[in-house]
Amino acid sequence: MRGFQGWHGEGDGMHFGEVHGRRGGPHGMGPGRGFGGRGAHGGRARGGRHHLVPTLLILLRQGPQHGYALLGELSDTLPRAGAMPDVSSVYRALAELETDGAVVSRWEAGDGGGRRVYELTPAGEEMLKSWLPQLEEEHLRLGKLIEKYRG
Repeated sequence: MRGFQGWHGEGDGMHFGEVHGRRGGPHGMGPGRGFGGRGAHGGRARGGRHHLVPTLLILLRQGPQHGYALLGELSDTLPRAGAMPDVSSVYRALAELETDGAVVSRWEAGDGGGRRVYELTPAGEEMLKSWLPQLEEEHLRLGKLIEKYRG
């Protein structure tokens, strides 16, 4: 299945993820690439990483922010309550988004030295648009699941 991207089932239900031999896939960190679904090593996404990239893009769409501020907003913003990714995953995602041209960063002077401020680029806007169909589908499926529960 090398090179396949998209929805696929593997006994534990449907999930979206990469099955590429390298992290990030051939087209950057859009849906099914990078930190989504199953990683390059086959393990389930843990700690909210499945939604990390689109969440970071959405937060940066509101305006430039430094990494520490983004970390503070993630706990209230990630769809899976209590499933925070570790700090290194957030900074790794930001670095990969910058490599992909989705964000740019600059050093800004501050108390105790400087900090890196991240800003969404037009390419990041396009990447976010590519995530929307998947997020909307997940939203629809969760709504259906809740309706079945309330039945």
